[in-house]
Amino acid sequence: MSVIDTWGTEVRDVLQNTWDRIVDFAPNIVGAVIIALIGAIVGMILGYVVTRILQAVRLQSLADQSRFTEVLRRAKLRTDVSEFTGAFVKWVVILAFLIPAAAVLKVEGAREFFEGILLYVPKVLGVAVFVVLGALLTDVLAKLARVSVDSLGLTLGKVVDALVRWSLYIFIAITAMFALGVAREFIVIMFTGLIAALAIGFGLSFGLGAQSHMNDLVKRIRDDLRR
Repeated sequence: MSVIDTWGTEVRDVLQNTWDRIVDFAPNIVGAVIIALIGAIVGMILGYVVTRILQAVRLQSLADQSRFTEVLRRAKLRTDVSEFTGAFVKWVVILAFLIPAAAVLKVEGAREFFEGILLYVPKVLGVAVFVVLGALLTDVLAKLARVSVDSLGLTLGKVVDALVRWSLYIFIAITAMFALGVAREFIVIMFTGLIAALAIGFGLSFGLGAQSHMNDLVKRIRDDLRR
């Protein structure tokens, strides 16, 4: 047998083995695609149903009263709570179907990856409930603090309202990140940067706001000295 015949035989064997593997694996691909498509359809249906139910019970009006949607709007996030919840349900269902799809494909590590994400969902739900309830409680406490200050005849009601509100928002955010397992070092760095930014902003606003008063005071002192 010549060298060319040997090469031809080897190439033919490689191509035959590759084709046999494709044929053997094709049913797995088809099965995984079918499972994923079913998951997508079921997820979209359930997401739509959940959205409509929450819209029917007027969940959005409750969120608007708590200023929770205002915070989301400032963060440029979706402010429709019903649609957000429906989308969350849709993707959870899709993710649940991706686990058996990955198992059918027999891709190493894929099933464990999707299972890990799915097991993280209850923690995310718990944190979401905590954030919503925290936002509602924050609104109540901020209003009570403002009313209490106003009843004393002081003009610091808005300042106290903002101070109480954002202090609780920061506390809720930090607690939520701890619950989600965010690295403690990252939270400390972010919190330190936030405090520094607030201090700089307060200093600049106070300095610019008091600039005219300081100019008047310096002018009066200068006039008194000239006399």
